[in-house]
Amino acid sequence: MVKTRIAFAALAAMLVATLAWSASSFNSSKSNVYRLTYPTDLLSATQAKAMLAEIDKLGPADEARLKQWLPANFKRFGIAPDRVKKVVVLPRSREMKEIGIVLLTRVEDEAAAVATTVKGSKSNSDN
Repeated sequence: MVKTRIAFAALAAMLVATLAWSASSFNSSKSNVYRLTYPTDLLSATQAKAMLAEIDKLGPADEARLKQWLPANFKRFGIAPDRVKKVVVLPRSREMKEIGIVLLTRVEDEAAAVATTVKGSKSNSDN
């Protein structure tokens, strides 16, 4: 009985590790004002650059304006609005020189996506 429990626990641990490993990978694109982070299966780098060019025309917008503008314009950039489950806007800070925009297709990926956004901003802070 104990061996069965240990075997089951090991199998469950391997399943959890596999699910964590298969989590979404993220791309990050930036403009002078914004950094956009998105799952690689949501849009291409070309689409992201086009979206950033349009968002740049808004200038530095607040969270409410971005959360209104983005969903209203997803289709223009070839993004199926129903695939985006959450939009996160990160303000400029010591860690972020750009305003961060994170598009999520899986809400559970938020922490990893935000970390990618902040890390990407720090790595470009000298540019």
